[in-house]
Amino acid sequence: MPAPTDIYCTEDDVKTELGITDSVDDDRITRIVHAVSRQIDDYVGADIQPLGQTRYYRATGPWTVNTDPFTTLTSVAYDSAGDWSTYTVISTGYASPFNAANKGKAYTQVILSPLSSNLFPMHERGVRVIATFGYGATAPLVVKEACIMQSSLVYRQQVSGGAPITGGAEFSGPIIQAGLHPMVRRMLEPYRHGGGLGAA
Repeated sequence: MPAPTDIYCTEDDVKTELGITDSVDDDRITRIVHAVSRQIDDYVGADIQPLGQTRYYRATGPWTVNTDPFTTLTSVAYDSAGDWSTYTVISTGYASPFNAANKGKAYTQVILSPLSSNLFPMHERGVRVIATFGYGATAPLVVKEACIMQSSLVYRQQVSGGAPITGGAEFSGPIIQAGLHPMVRRMLEPYRHGGGLGAA
């Protein structure tokens, strides 16, 4: 079974965490890592993996549109005819926050320069953004660690009925649950994106 490429930790990462040295459950662990990676996507409300796509948004103001997280902006255009099919490219749109890349973070807005001769329309699908969405070629280390932790928990629940992971002082006793562990959710909280994928 080939290992998927859109995962945030590897089979070997999880095996090391669990102290597994054989290959008996390799397929199971790979499936778990893939499922957990998609669970992380759902929780943060945005792609972590890099995806070059065209997405449509409703502007938050004449000069600003909030987007899903992205690392590279290819082009931004507006619905100049109001028909959802005629989009005119704007050359004065810039990825924002401006210092995001220097801090290892993704961009989450496109803004127009103050002297732009074009403004964003305020209707649904009024702005078209072509970009590489996600957080870069590799998952941030925090996301990777969250994937390892959650995948290890799921594996233990499957093979041994749920060897417990405790949730820290604020949680009383072991936690066995179907969703993301509270510690994992806390780790991922800074990456949550309220707009969701491709928000109009």
